[in-house]
Amino acid sequence: MSGGARRRTDRVLAPVRIRVTGKDASGAGFVEETVSVSFNQQGARISLTHTLRPDDVILIENLESGIEAGFRVLHSFAEVFGDRREWGVEALDLESPIWGIEFWNFPEGVRPKVLIECAGCKKAVQSTLSGIEYDVLLSTGLISRHCERCGETTRWKPSDQHLQPKGGAANQMVAGASGPQRGARRLQLAMCLRVRTGRGAPETSQTRDVSKSGLCLFTSNSYRVGEEVYVTLPYADQRAPVETRGRIVWAATAPGGRYVGVKYENE
Repeated sequence: MSGGARRRTDRVLAPVRIRVTGKDASGAGFVEETVSVSFNQQGARISLTHTLRPDDVILIENLESGIEAGFRVLHSFAEVFGDRREWGVEALDLESPIWGIEFWNFPEGVRPKVLIECAGCKKAVQSTLSGIEYDVLLSTGLISRHCERCGETTRWKPSDQHLQPKGGAANQMVAGASGPQRGARRLQLAMCLRVRTGRGAPETSQTRDVSKSGLCLFTSNSYRVGEEVYVTLPYADQRAPVETRGRIVWAATAPGGRYVGVKYENE
């Protein structure tokens, strides 16, 4: 790949509905609707009934978004079933938004933890996530990984069990303190963040849960409902802060501190 010096992003196991347009091994044109097996910023693994030729260029369209991008055929994998085979393809444009995901990696030493459970056997584990797994879980609510109990790769989703915040505080909230239920998917996820306001020094704290629209954090400081805050998530000392503007929408007393709800402000 021409961008060999670029750090590779993690591969996502996800069945995205796609339409593939290209030429088969005989040179005849074809159009086939299928699904992705996995993908990352550099390429994808797709399942097809048509046979491809290495180095040929094909077009892949995400049927959910309508975004299309070019890919170069690399090689084939073993037959999956019948006449269907999986193929590895390389992205021609690394900046294409075809998969609907912003590819990035957490800084070294920053690995968020989330409580997830196997959709098959219901086994729950508190697992660290890569940057792309974190984004996929927030977007779709599911990731794929190997389950030792099931003995195979299964779908995993956020568990309904509760995480224990750092500092020994019980993970409890005052009934009704979170206000109206939000439509965004929320993950019980403990990771380091930085919060600052216009009236004091920044605070390094920890999330209780996160979503695309906001988060809940555990703190010993006092924040006012309606107050504007600036959040850096994830936060690492060696990384230049990238802040998101938000507003405090609720607060609740908890053993050892307070839970505070932050809603991101639309820029």
